Amino acid sequence: MTEQTNAANIVLIGMMGVGKTAVGRLLAEELQYEFVDLDAELEAICGLKLSEIYRRYGKIRFYAEQELLLAKQCGKSGLVIAAGGALIPSDREVELWRELGVVIWLSAGAETILRRMRRKQNRLFLPKQATVDDVQRILNERAPQYHESAALAVNLDNYTLEQAVGKIAAFCRKNQVF
Repeated sequence: MTEQTNAANIVLIGMMGVGKTAVGRLLAEELQYEFVDLDAELEAICGLKLSEIYRRYGKIRFYAEQELLLAKQCGKSGLVIAAGGALIPSDREVELWRELGVVIWLSAGAETILRRMRRKQNRLFLPKQATVDDVQRILNERAPQYHESAALAVNLDNYTLEQAVGKIAAFCRKNQVF
C-alpha cells in the first residue's frame, strides 16, 4: 500500500464489476463531491459502449482515451473518480491516479464479480462462458498493481455499500484528504 497525502480527490480503482460506480456515487453524495465515472464518460464522448470502442479502435486507442479522460481531471478538486476497470491499468494511468488524489482499491471475490458481471451485458473481456477461475486469474494478475497503488483497500464482500462508504470517508478524514 502506498502512503498518499495532499489529495484533493478520491480515485476508486478495481476490476470491472467490483462496485466502483455504486460506491462512488454514494461516497460523492456523502462528501458532497462531484462523481465522475470514467467508463460512462468514455462511452458518452465516443457514443459507443466500451466493448464497441475496443473492437472498433483497438487496445492502444482504448488506453489513450482512458488516459486522456484521467488527465482532464487533473487540476480539479472535490471529485470522486471511478477509474476504468476493463483492462490492466497502464503505467500512465497509475501515475495519473496518484496525481489526482488518494487511491482506494475496491476488491471483491471472483464469485461476486462474476455474478455482478453476468447481470450486465456490456462487460469487456469476459466471455459468457467465463468461470470463477477465469475471473480469479484476472484478479491475480491485477492485484499487485492495485495493492501497490492504493492507500486503502476495501473488500466489498465484507461490507455493505454504506459501510464501505463510511470506511473510506473515515480513512480520508483521518488522513486529512479534504
